Amino acid sequence: SDVDVPFARTLPNFARILGGAWGSAEAIYPTVTYPNHTAQITGRTAAGHGIYANEKVSPGVRRPDWFWDARDITCPTIFDLATEKGLTSASVGWPVTGWSSSIDIAVPEIWNPEGLEQTVAVMRDAASERAQPYIDRHASEVGWDAKHRFGRFNTAVTCDIIRQEQPDVLFVHLVDVDSARHATGRFTDEVREAFLRVDGWIGEILAALEEAGIAETTNVAIVSDHGHVEVGRCFRANNLLIEEGLIRLDEKGEVNSWDAWVHGCGLTGQLHLHPEASDEVRAHVLELMDAWVADPEVPVACFRTLEEMREDYGYSGPFLGILEGTSGTNFQDLWDGRVLYNRFDEDYAFLISQHGHLPEQDIQAVFAMAGPDIEEGVKFDHCTVTDEAATFAHLLGLQLPESDGVAVTEILRVTAEV
Repeated sequence: SDVDVPFARTLPNFARILGGAWGSAEAIYPTVTYPNHTAQITGRTAAGHGIYANEKVSPGVRRPDWFWDARDITCPTIFDLATEKGLTSASVGWPVTGWSSSIDIAVPEIWNPEGLEQTVAVMRDAASERAQPYIDRHASEVGWDAKHRFGRFNTAVTCDIIRQEQPDVLFVHLVDVDSARHATGRFTDEVREAFLRVDGWIGEILAALEEAGIAETTNVAIVSDHGHVEVGRCFRANNLLIEEGLIRLDEKGEVNSWDAWVHGCGLTGQLHLHPEASDEVRAHVLELMDAWVADPEVPVACFRTLEEMREDYGYSGPFLGILEGTSGTNFQDLWDGRVLYNRFDEDYAFLISQHGHLPEQDIQAVFAMAGPDIEEGVKFDHCTVTDEAATFAHLLGLQLPESDGVAVTEILRVTAEV
């Protein structure tokens, strides 16, 4: 985030990129990973690109699938445009790149919670054919403790691809700082250690560019996709919908049928109405939202309709609207246990820090670039993640057919023809 920049400047490899041009970048709504990473390769908000959350809404499913599949993106990506222009593209661990028809070397971010072997198998299946040898060569570098750890693997694969293929376009996802914040809080020793790891990995990637003989001709960007907010409580809104009879359970406590469902999206929730719900049910649900907002025991600050979200944030999806939590409220999809888990509760075992809040709130993301086409020592005020995509497209000589962003021209050495 932008508050991390002074510390990042003390690290050798972050400093090399931050010595070029940098500024804060406002995320699109919702401020979670998959919608924002998709904005960074399309220049569109969620209404334009179709990736409305990390996970697909899946009422009654305890572990919903994430938006792994590039075919869910509803507009052209930089990868599509690069392929049309005959440029070679690669992605390593970048969200929503599975089964891509246009990325030459796609090593997608995808996992199977069952374990390492299953994760490598599904990654191979979702990868492009040219990417599979890289996965096989480096599969042993995927970390697995309680969950997947892709940082070491993604770095090794990226360096290998750079040395072997010198692609024209390459996007790589290194997620360790985000993971450390979720688990331990915004500013902890674990977050500092994650920064040091990522700095080392950036150093390896920059060294690979040198070894491949393309460092002098390559523009390098560091992007982040959201800030973080300290979590004060976890809210299982679907428990309240069960109390209202809007979700029905079977004898085993699993979801049998539903009229309304709150899909957790970090610090906000999406209110979904069953496609076959009656007008009476719809009215009941909307009245209930008003009651939640008015009830001091329910941590919902406001309800915003889909129309309002489209107008104000370029946000759209298959739902009635969004629930904005009171500060530090993390929405969970689960429908058992208690309605609320507070940080001071003895059995609190969830995230310490989270995002998904409105983009203008709290600390911002960062956009930094260095390279032959980038001015040195430039600090710009503000951009959006869609502006980042427009900037990348401009530098590659590509034309996004529609864009919610514009190129950040003040960082460019040559600004003509934007």
